[in-house]
Amino acid sequence: MSKVFKVCEEDDWESTKNNDFFVGSKTDLSDGFIHFSTSEQLKETFEKHFKSKSPLYLLEVETKDLELVWEIGRNNQLFPHLYETLPISMVTKVYRIFIDAEGRHIIPKHILNS
Repeated sequence: MSKVFKVCEEDDWESTKNNDFFVGSKTDLSDGFIHFSTSEQLKETFEKHFKSKSPLYLLEVETKDLELVWEIGRNNQLFPHLYETLPISMVTKVYRIFIDAEGRHIIPKHILNS
């Protein structure tokens, strides 16, 4: 089973979690695709795009039936993008993410080590 991760602000997830599809955040809608990260890219994604924001949601997404496009992003890395809506059924787990006393996001260790 292959997974990617989507960081969502609270309003984005709360407004869509009971729907059949996730259309993306404001940034996703503006860019024309849903941004995902691999487990290796998550720390930097949180730091660069969500610094000091809390609480957030981290969606774990099964990729088996998704048509992801891997495109070059920051640091010349390949990032997974989805050019269609995300079926909520593909979200296998949802984590609520808070920040610690130093202002860093607390990402479950098993995700970062996967």
